[in-house]
Amino acid sequence: MKTETKEQLTLNKALDALQKSTGIEIESNNQQDVENGLLTLRVAGRRLTYFVIVKSVVDRFNMLISIQKLNENKTPVVLIAPYISKNMAEHCRQLGISFIDEAGNVFINTQDVFVYVIGQPRPNHSKDLPQYTALTNAGLRIVFALLNRDKLISLPYRQIAMYAQVALGTVGPALKDLENRGYIGLNKSGVRRLINQEKLIREWTTYFPNKIRNKINLRRFTSTNEDWFHEINIERYGAYWGGEVAAEKLTGYLKPSTVTIYTTKNPHELIIDNKLRPDNNGNIEILESFWGSGIDLYQRDLVPILLVYADLLATDNPRNIETAELIYERYFTSL
Repeated sequence: MKTETKEQLTLNKALDALQKSTGIEIESNNQQDVENGLLTLRVAGRRLTYFVIVKSVVDRFNMLISIQKLNENKTPVVLIAPYISKNMAEHCRQLGISFIDEAGNVFINTQDVFVYVIGQPRPNHSKDLPQYTALTNAGLRIVFALLNRDKLISLPYRQIAMYAQVALGTVGPALKDLENRGYIGLNKSGVRRLINQEKLIREWTTYFPNKIRNKINLRRFTSTNEDWFHEINIERYGAYWGGEVAAEKLTGYLKPSTVTIYTTKNPHELIIDNKLRPDNNGNIEILESFWGSGIDLYQRDLVPILLVYADLLATDNPRNIETAELIYERYFTSL
């Protein structure tokens, strides 16, 4: 029996979710060649045929633009993915891109048929993952270190663990997982090297909010001085700017509405000196750094650029998403 590919599994799960959330009938789909196959749906008595595009992650507006161009062909496109966020769903709707995901979110719009389901929660596939994987909290910290420390992948496990701030025993299984999924290869000398880095970056930013960001002691504050963060030297406090403030410094494109700080030590002095007041709904967020010293920084007072990018995407704010795309194009497209 032939093993299903990752794309086929995604397609099958998405079609099952589509039927559960809408009752739409699946008339046919080409299982032999998912990415080049045709999918036929029967909706309200109409037979709709689509060209299937399967993506493991949908987190970039530019990706949607490239898919939109395929809609110029005779057969319209349907995007299949594990998950489409509300923000990306709205972009798809605006661009006229039909989509179906594994959560049951769907958009279909023809002359006679309109189906739009969004806001279904992200599917939890954690039970399907092995105990040790690059998608666990420790695994994602390791991936972050590998992507932000040149040639770290070729160093001994102990050094990788030090830079990633994880237990030594988590490194081997995580690297094996990355190797199995096509992110680690060997050069001519048999030394490990990262490959498919753009895809790995997209995967990391997808899992970062729930697997790391929600677990690093986020605290919120407010200030009566809206410009306070423009007036201080954040390095003095053993801290770094992240999110919108870092994006403003990198691009000059975004006026921050939320101030994000990652700190390597107790932020008490930072809070007192700048008269920050605890506020669960405040626009100032202070988080613990989760990486070790020696991680490459583009600018001494900013978190690594990958984290700036991930912070922006985690907000689902359209302006932040646009800025994230600028950062991606400037710093990651050459990988």
